[in-house]
Amino acid sequence: MPEGKFPQGWMVVDHIIPGVTEQMLDWWWVNMEKGYELWCPDEHKGFKWQVKPPMGGHIGAVQIATESIDYSPVMDLRIEWVDPNIGTEAQKDFWTYGHLLTAGSTGKEPGTKAMVMLSHQWEAIPGGCKMRSCMHGIPGGTAGGPPPGIPIPPHPSGKKPSGGGWPVHNIAEVSTFKAFLPALWGIWQAVPDPAINRQCSLKIKKQGSNIIYVK
Repeated sequence: MPEGKFPQGWMVVDHIIPGVTEQMLDWWWVNMEKGYELWCPDEHKGFKWQVKPPMGGHIGAVQIATESIDYSPVMDLRIEWVDPNIGTEAQKDFWTYGHLLTAGSTGKEPGTKAMVMLSHQWEAIPGGCKMRSCMHGIPGGTAGGPPPGIPIPPHPSGKKPSGGGWPVHNIAEVSTFKAFLPALWGIWQAVPDPAINRQCSLKIKKQGSNIIYVK
C-alpha cells in the first residue's frame, strides 16, 4: 500500500517511542493489567481481563477497559485480540512492520462479524521503536465520541473533549510508554512464572496472504 494513501475512514497515527524495545511492547499487550492506568492516567480508569491471554500467546484474549476517548464519558470498552488473518487484503498490505497486534471481532458474538477494527504495528529503530496505530473503522460510526448535540457529563479530570477523537487519545497513550514501560517491564523480570508474568512474541512473517507469529 503506498505510503500515506489509506482507505477512506481509516485513522492512522505514526509514533516514535524512545527507550522502548520490541520485546517490551510484545510483553505489554498481554500484561496490561499491571499498569493500565499508567498508560494514560487522565483517561484510563480501570482494566480487567474477561478472558486472559492464552499461555505463550494473545489471540482470543478479551479485555474490559474502563476509559474515556478524548475526555468523552468514561465507559467500559470490550476489546478482543484477534487473528490478523481475518483482516482484509487492504489491511494485510498495510501491515508492513515486524510486530503486529490486531483487535476487533471474531464474529462469535450475536449480531457481529469477523473483522479487524484496530491495529498496532511496531519495529525497532536506533534508540527505540517506531509504531503505527490505525483505527480501521467502527461499524455504524467513528471513534470520535457521542453524536453532536447530546449533553455529556463532565470528565472526572475536568478537561473537555478537544474534538480530535481517537487519534488524540492514541497519541496521549503512546506518548507515555517511554515514561513507564521500561521501568515496569524491568521490575517484572523478577517474576519467572509465565502464568503470572506472561510472555508472548508478536513478531510476524508473511507467507503469501497468511500472517504467522514467530518467536
